[in-house]
Amino acid sequence: MISFIQRIDDPEIPPPYRFPGITIMSFQLPATLANLQAFCDELLNIGSLADRGFEYRAFTDFVDLEIVTYPKMLFDQPPFSNMGYATQQELYFRFYVWKFNLIGGLLFPDPFPQLFFPFIYVDNSWSMISGRNVIGFPKVMAQFRPTPMLGANPFQITASALVLKSFSAASQLDWQPIVQINPRKGVAALKAPKGRWPWVGLAVKPNIADPHLKVQSSAFMADLPSMFSTVQLKQFRDLPANACFQAVVNTPFTPSKIGMPKALPPVTITVNSYATLDIPGALGFASATPLQPTLQYSVTLDMSMGNGVDLFVNN
Repeated sequence: MISFIQRIDDPEIPPPYRFPGITIMSFQLPATLANLQAFCDELLNIGSLADRGFEYRAFTDFVDLEIVTYPKMLFDQPPFSNMGYATQQELYFRFYVWKFNLIGGLLFPDPFPQLFFPFIYVDNSWSMISGRNVIGFPKVMAQFRPTPMLGANPFQITASALVLKSFSAASQLDWQPIVQINPRKGVAALKAPKGRWPWVGLAVKPNIADPHLKVQSSAFMADLPSMFSTVQLKQFRDLPANACFQAVVNTPFTPSKIGMPKALPPVTITVNSYATLDIPGALGFASATPLQPTLQYSVTLDMSMGNGVDLFVNN
């Protein structure tokens, strides 16, 4: 195997990482299950079932929009652990997926679900490059105005990304608001939900259509794991255009010192659509329309991230 040539100025620093004292602001939004499954089929269930030996299924009718503040992002192995640290603001949409393994011609679910992040935005270029090239997360650069902060008055955040509004020779790539969080006046704040992050959304007994997963979900909620894993598609293009490497990657995370969820002020969330970015259309909710979260809360914790593994390389 050919060794990676590590330049001192190269942001592609591999895991493990540590993230002490992060703050997460979480907002649950309605979604369409068929849209979420289409994401799984396109980006996770690549190749053939016989070659993969597994398939991923979406099973909830909601997504979680979360904004994360990282006071310190630490590289956790030498020689990188002696280099310094980074800070970051991050916004992503995630949903739960369940892996079914092909055994003897039948599909059997894993004991626990995993998390899938189809959209991730960060304001740190090193994190974006490492996230995409090393791990496979679809990270894109973003701007946050103002910097997300708990207790801000008014509680108002706009996240922007580079997009094309339309497809034409005259369209210029430019910064546009993709997510806008605004105060919602005249309504009572939602109570902080019970549960342990990142499983809070599953603690409210979501409507699960799959009868096998209904049983599996009950058993899972009775014995929540202390860690979780993500699944994502990692791919690289070869010249001139076609992908030369494509793999489904599993990455482990271990949260610790998880605080109790705390209530956030009532807000509306508007997610905009553009020619090159249609998050509402992809996830199955209304575009450019103020939405009221069905759950919202903040939580603080420490997080560590281990090395990922290739579940399937599509040759």
